[in-house]
Amino acid sequence: MSSIYQKNLDAIQKRLFIDVESDNAIKDALMSRPDSNVLLNDIKILSDLCGQSVVCISRDGYEYALSSMVDADNAAKIYSERYKDPESFETYILFGMGDGRIARHILGDMFDNNILMAVEPDINVLLSVMSEFDISDIISNENFFLLIGNPKVFEHLQTLLDGVINPGTVTPIRFLISPGYDVLYPDMCRGCIKMADYVMDSIRINSNTLIKMEDELNLNTFKNLRYFVDGSDLYWIVKKFNDIDLEEIPAILVCAGPSLNKNIDDLKKAEGRAFILAVDSAVRALENHNVNYNAVITGDAEKEYSVFEDDRTRRKPLIAEISSNYKIVENWSGRLFFTGGSSMGTVVQTSIFGDILTHDIGKVETGGSISTNAFSVLEYIGFKTIVLVGQDLAFTGGQGHVQGYSNQESEEELAERGIERVEAWDGSILTTDSQMRYYIRWFEKKIEAVKENVTVIDATEGGARIQGALNMTLNEVIDTRCNTNCDFDDMLQKVSYVFEGEDKEKCLDHLRKLPDRLNEFGDKLKKYKENYIKMSGFIKNNITSGQNFEYTYDVVKEANIIDRTEPLYYLVTSFCLSKVYKYKNIVMNKNKPMDEVLIASAQMMDDCIGAIEKIIKLIKKEWNYL
Repeated sequence: MSSIYQKNLDAIQKRLFIDVESDNAIKDALMSRPDSNVLLNDIKILSDLCGQSVVCISRDGYEYALSSMVDADNAAKIYSERYKDPESFETYILFGMGDGRIARHILGDMFDNNILMAVEPDINVLLSVMSEFDISDIISNENFFLLIGNPKVFEHLQTLLDGVINPGTVTPIRFLISPGYDVLYPDMCRGCIKMADYVMDSIRINSNTLIKMEDELNLNTFKNLRYFVDGSDLYWIVKKFNDIDLEEIPAILVCAGPSLNKNIDDLKKAEGRAFILAVDSAVRALENHNVNYNAVITGDAEKEYSVFEDDRTRRKPLIAEISSNYKIVENWSGRLFFTGGSSMGTVVQTSIFGDILTHDIGKVETGGSISTNAFSVLEYIGFKTIVLVGQDLAFTGGQGHVQGYSNQESEEELAERGIERVEAWDGSILTTDSQMRYYIRWFEKKIEAVKENVTVIDATEGGARIQGALNMTLNEVIDTRCNTNCDFDDMLQKVSYVFEGEDKEKCLDHLRKLPDRLNEFGDKLKKYKENYIKMSGFIKNNITSGQNFEYTYDVVKEANIIDRTEPLYYLVTSFCLSKVYKYKNIVMNKNKPMDEVLIASAQMMDDCIGAIEKIIKLIKKEWNYL
């Protein structure tokens, strides 16, 4: 292994790019490069006219250069100059890491609050580049993120984008394509562009819900933490289910669409032969038909408790988002398993517990409905076949939900919602609404992203057609796919708890110290506020140098990245979310003068200080068990 390769690998390991990469083949390839002098898969290192090394790929009788063959360095500089005037908080996606020349130039022109995500679709190109070029300075840059092409690259891209895009921003993303990559890897290139567009739409839709339900989400989370400390989470379910071969056993996701009436009794044939997960709205119908499902999942912060009025339901294992309706959680008698799910997962994982929680509780993707959350949970657990039942996403037979649903809509209500037409499961045309149409799109995007690892079967036997899913009847699925018996009920009962013994006491002690941590963070925010105001004064008076200016500049620079450096930031801003969005839209407006942006930043610090006071009051009220 060459010294250049080792230096690059050390940088990748330090940034944890290997640890977050879920593809073991990529990990193994990076860690066990057998001979760094041997180039892979028709990859060559040639020289341009200036004698500079250039990566080339042989494909279909052609040689594709990933940099200019005339002057690679100068060409990369000219390319990057088109993007040398970034806007604050703007995100770049570079499709094609290549030899790093373009990425290095772009990073040199970016602000501290810009992000560059590079997608390298070919692991062999990356391995060859790491052997020939020193890109450790790029990899080590904290504003740089590397995504390595694998079947889950779209999911990784979505996860990163979810964390950096501000709702309401019109153009926060610039999508750049390195030379040759759109020709060599067209499908992945189009997929990344589509994913970026999709994330923009989904964040805009979901952000309105987060702002509207801010108080409920926060209250639920703080009340549910008591049960989280005594319960378990998705991580431990995954650990337990690793004991069995999930290649051979499907998961059946039971939703509450009207087509469930057709095949609900057939589910009994799958008992013990598939993991049956029911969304909250479907459990009443399942209980009415005496179907023995394995677990129920809930997530809505305002989900009506009446759904769970049957004692049999409340004895089942419950998979709940940490911000789920606390009334449901506190009245549950069966095993409790929590997921991160919504934005509150980051709050709990990073802000509240931090290092005291030594594993990821399972921050699964949410598509805005409990069905999308449930699908993500099943994929996260590791099922290779996921079967959808009752997933209509349309008004099949003029109905919105299965019989027995507690809040069945009237014909008038359905008529008001039914504004779009979609192709049905059987090829006919059905009416749906814009919200369910969005969920259809979510499932289609998700199926496209996981198709290399997961087979999705739509056994709804009605409803809207979901592109990418195999259409089968539930009986066909059971006869052909459910061939292995497994006692999932027993497995769930034996799943480990999050905290036990001394670990639990350490956890409780950590929670007791949260108010002190918040007060210390508040003192830091006061310092940031003061220096934002001072910097505004410097700008107005055209002061750009001097010891006082330099100190103030350093503090403002530190304040500008608190979302990446201060774990408590996520908790505090969850209590003033609408103000955060308003503030970021001011900051991202290139027409706003800098002194106005600085004053807005100072106000944001004030809003955060006020949020800290609210959090401490809530702790005193709700955490008396500590």
